[in-house]
Amino acid sequence: MATSSPILRSMRILASAMMVAAITLISYSLHAQAFVAGLLFLLLILPIAFQWGFLEATVASVMAIACLDYFFTKPALNFNMSDPQDWVALSAFEIVVLVVSRLAKRLRHHADQAVSHRASVDRLYTMSRELLLIDRGEPVGAQLARLIAEVFELPAVAVWNAHTAKLDVAGTQPVPEAELFTAGQDENPKDDPARGKFVRALALGSRPLGALYLVCGDAKGSAKARIDARIDARTADAIASLVAIAMERERAFLAESSATASRQTERLRSAVLDGLAHTLKTPLATIQTASSGLLEMHRLDAIEEELVATIQREAEHLADLTTQALQTAKSDAAQVRVQRQRILVQPFLQTDWSRLAQGLESHSLEICNLDQVCFVWADPRLLQMALAQFLDNAAKYAEPASPISMRVTVTDSETIFSVHNDGSYIAPEERENIFQRFYRTRESRYRAPGTGIGLAVAKQIAEAHRGRVWTESEPELGTTFFLGLPHIVREAR
Repeated sequence: MATSSPILRSMRILASAMMVAAITLISYSLHAQAFVAGLLFLLLILPIAFQWGFLEATVASVMAIACLDYFFTKPALNFNMSDPQDWVALSAFEIVVLVVSRLAKRLRHHADQAVSHRASVDRLYTMSRELLLIDRGEPVGAQLARLIAEVFELPAVAVWNAHTAKLDVAGTQPVPEAELFTAGQDENPKDDPARGKFVRALALGSRPLGALYLVCGDAKGSAKARIDARIDARTADAIASLVAIAMERERAFLAESSATASRQTERLRSAVLDGLAHTLKTPLATIQTASSGLLEMHRLDAIEEELVATIQREAEHLADLTTQALQTAKSDAAQVRVQRQRILVQPFLQTDWSRLAQGLESHSLEICNLDQVCFVWADPRLLQMALAQFLDNAAKYAEPASPISMRVTVTDSETIFSVHNDGSYIAPEERENIFQRFYRTRESRYRAPGTGIGLAVAKQIAEAHRGRVWTESEPELGTTFFLGLPHIVREAR
């Protein structure tokens, strides 16, 4: 209660006065000398100053000096404070009272801090132990918020995950969401000691993870209630570190689970592709042989020959798709064997690419930088297949009759082949996904037919050469696909 402190202090002052009176009575009855009485008064004032404080000890010292002057200083039973010794004694008593009370206050403060620190360490240990038992089947943010609120007995806890843009709240008090989202972008803590509020940005290294909001009291709460919550700036920092580690562990676990599922899916896809491709090879060969035989018989009219030629052309295209499927299955199973050769880039680029890339005959192909003499160590068959995939993709999604360009650029570390077309745009969030097997952008599903295998094959071929693939796209400038092969020596395999 708010009135208990003045009442308690009054009772202590009364008790101090009664103890001074008791010592005075005993010393006077025993006819003690002034020196003995003064020593007894000092021995009384020291524990009062140490245990109760400055005010109680000051009242006791003033009463002790008055009793010492009245009962033990000649002439007895008479106040005579004109003697300098009385003022010296009073000053000495007050100095002792001040020093002892300040020292006692400091010792009590350090003791309270030690108790608070020990309690914080115990609670942090409990929290770290409970973090190891978090259920991975539930969202980690909600579990973290509940755990912090329960362990530290906080009325409001909020955890914001920047990766999932999700806010999890625990406790009874409302949380200012706008302030929390802003804190996630600010590295400086936003503390409000008056309210017992702590806000921390969560990060692991230089990568932001989110934000943490803690409240251990409100504007109407008492100071004692906020102290009992055992939360200070250092404890808030420790809690934030544990939360960041838990969030990173969840991210790593999800990534590992996704990678495991992806590997299992890829193995299944590879097995299906391999089986389908081998199954299709025999009927495709039969169709091609039969169509060629019909054309060689020369017994068909013009319309029939055109129809048979169409069958043969599409059968060849289906055979190419089957070959791509087989290549994808082999690359997933790490069966690609790169037979590197020294390839002069200029003659290599003079290939009849319209024979390898469907639909390229309706576009003009411009090959740039042919005057630059350079070479690469690569498998010519695989490199040709990868660039053919780029050209086939460019022909599918370019504007009708628009030009397509192929360029080669040599840097200090790699040789870069690029294919550019106008009229298509790939959103930034889809540029990494288009190199995944069977992935097609939303726009591509409506613009042209496809399987989503070609670019995945190009990526596998580049990685088999220790190279890389990427794309750049602008709405007004079109799309460019890049394949970079590092400069390596002949012996590299």
